[in-house]
Amino acid sequence: MTRTSMYDRISERRIALEALAREEEERRAAEAPAQAQNVVPLAMQDEAPTTFNLGGFSFGFPAALRFEDLQITAMLRGEPVAISVQRCSVAQDRTLDQAFDEAVQGLHERHGSLRIIRRRESTMAGSDALALDFVFRAGHQERHGRLVGAMVPVADRNERQWLAISCVIDPDKPALKGWLLDFDNMLNGLTGL
Repeated sequence: MTRTSMYDRISERRIALEALAREEEERRAAEAPAQAQNVVPLAMQDEAPTTFNLGGFSFGFPAALRFEDLQITAMLRGEPVAISVQRCSVAQDRTLDQAFDEAVQGLHERHGSLRIIRRRESTMAGSDALALDFVFRAGHQERHGRLVGAMVPVADRNERQWLAISCVIDPDKPALKGWLLDFDNMLNGLTGL
């Protein structure tokens, strides 16, 4: 008996959910008057202050304090989830593929045993993105991760910034079995100010 990989099952579920969403969207489009809608990428508010909420406490930082690399360990039902958010300005001629390849190279440098499972096109905050599923060993234990990166516009400027969000989990923990799907849903829900 051949068992499909966790990534294949997640991918199958995502494809089924996307098909269901498409059917629902087509049904709504048939009921409503036809309107041309363009998806406008969300613009990063470069001068907006950084804030986050931790256990009901809202932390607001001065607008001049600009976060470029956040490393977070969150707990999901008692199990750790490592989340990383990075952003940086990029040259106008830099492509999504170039920035993504550089991010993947950084993963290879941090995790020598990195094995790429799947690379695919995606979207993040309305911008074209690339996503990578990967596996590596931390000591004797296997870790699974996902990296999603996009070039996002900067509000009120003719600039772009590289935005990369990644996570790493222990796939053997039952509490984390659905995390990668939750991670995708979290990224799908990214909104601007």
